[in-house]
Amino acid sequence: MIKKLKIWGLILLVSGFISGCISIPVPQPDLTNPIHTVVILPFANESNSVDAPNQIRDLLEKKLTAKFYKVTPRTEVDQLMVDRLGITLGEQLSEVEFSEIKKNIAADAYIYGNITHYDQTMSGVLNTNRVRTEMKMVQARDDSVFWNSDIGIKSESRSDDLFGNLASMASAISDSQDDEITWITIERKTGGDGSVLGNLISGLVEKAISNMTDTVLTEESVSMINYATQTLRNGPGI
Repeated sequence: MIKKLKIWGLILLVSGFISGCISIPVPQPDLTNPIHTVVILPFANESNSVDAPNQIRDLLEKKLTAKFYKVTPRTEVDQLMVDRLGITLGEQLSEVEFSEIKKNIAADAYIYGNITHYDQTMSGVLNTNRVRTEMKMVQARDDSVFWNSDIGIKSESRSDDLFGNLASMASAISDSQDDEITWITIERKTGGDGSVLGNLISGLVEKAISNMTDTVLTEESVSMINYATQTLRNGPGI
């Protein structure tokens, strides 16, 4: 009995030592970062989704807030853009001088964006979701680009057969030939029984549910924002 207690005591001691050695880093504000306040401007949209710009901007706003930036709410930005500059779409920003934007909406930096991909394709052999946005943060003090990203996220589910494997390989080769776009692929579990028909039905059901619950391409959008902001310094948090 005493021997068993000693063994358990040793196990607890070692476990405590290991737990103390393994610490999860806690994000900290970067006090040397000169950018405190950020405005996320309306995004241009090359996709067929009218909801894509607001979804991406809202996710980016949450991420920047978590990274210790003070972000002007999207609804406030959009109202100011309409009232002061007559801007309702991101595409119109190319017609407005940056100095005019700074004059009408104060911030330390402004984020421009262009959504190039926000789509779903279903074939059963290969079901693909794609989200990609070009983004850049421009400093107000000298108009320089502080951060930029053009990462794309692609998630796939393929049938469990030769055709599915070949289709996935062909898609990867096609992506690699485009030097201007960096695609990060996330594999999704094949739906149904793994057949072409099962994967197609599963993909269509998944698409219908996401439309009903306003979660279309949410997973891919979140992943894109997370990957994109890895190269963005934390804000000062004050």
